[in-house]
Amino acid sequence: MNNQLSLILNVVLLVAVAILYYLHFNSSSPAVSSVGGSPITAGQQVVYINTDSLIMNYGFVTDLQKDLNTRRENAERQLGLKEQQFQQEAVGFQKRASAGLMSEIEMKNAQNLLLQKEQQIRGEQQNLSQGLMEMERQMSSQWLDSAVSYLREYNKGKNFQYILGYTKGGGILLANDKFDITQEVLKGLNDRYQTVKGQTSEQTKTEGKK
Repeated sequence: MNNQLSLILNVVLLVAVAILYYLHFNSSSPAVSSVGGSPITAGQQVVYINTDSLIMNYGFVTDLQKDLNTRRENAERQLGLKEQQFQQEAVGFQKRASAGLMSEIEMKNAQNLLLQKEQQIRGEQQNLSQGLMEMERQMSSQWLDSAVSYLREYNKGKNFQYILGYTKGGGILLANDKFDITQEVLKGLNDRYQTVKGQTSEQTKTEGKK
C-alpha cells in the first residue's frame, strides 16, 4: 500500500513545488492564519502533512492493513494446503510409477491430472496476487477519501490555499517544520475515526441481540 501511495503522491508533489515557488514570489495579500500558534502570512498559506507519519499513525489505515493482512494470510494458508496436497499426490505418483504399479494409460492419465492441478494452483496464486493488489488500491482510495473529507472540514476555519502531502524522497526535498500540521490533523482524524468505530460497534452489538 505504501509504495503505491508514494507513487501517486510524488506526481502531485512535483506540481506542488511549482505552486510553492509561485506563492513565495507572488504574495501580496496581508491575510493571516495560524498553525499551532505560528502566524502564517498570505505568502505562506501553504501547509503540509507528513504522509508517511499519517499512514503509520492513522487508526483507519492501521485497521485496513490488519484486515488486508488477515485476508492475505488466510488465502495463503488455504493455497499452501493445496500445494502440500499436490506435492503429496506427485510423490505418490512417482512411487507407484517407479514400482511398476501403473499401466501406461494410468500413468498418462495421472500425469494429465497432476498437470491440471498444478495449473489450477498457479492460476489461484495469480488471482490471489491480483486480488490483493486490487484490495490495496481500494484501501488506499478509502483512507485517502477519508483524509480529504476531514481536511475539507478542517480547512473551513483555516482557509489555507494548499494542504500538501510531504513524503521522504518525494518532490519536496525540504519543508519548514513551522508549516507541518501532521499531528493536529492526525488527532482530528483519529478522534473522528474512534467515534465512528465506536458507533459502528454499538450498532453491531444491538443488531446481534435482535
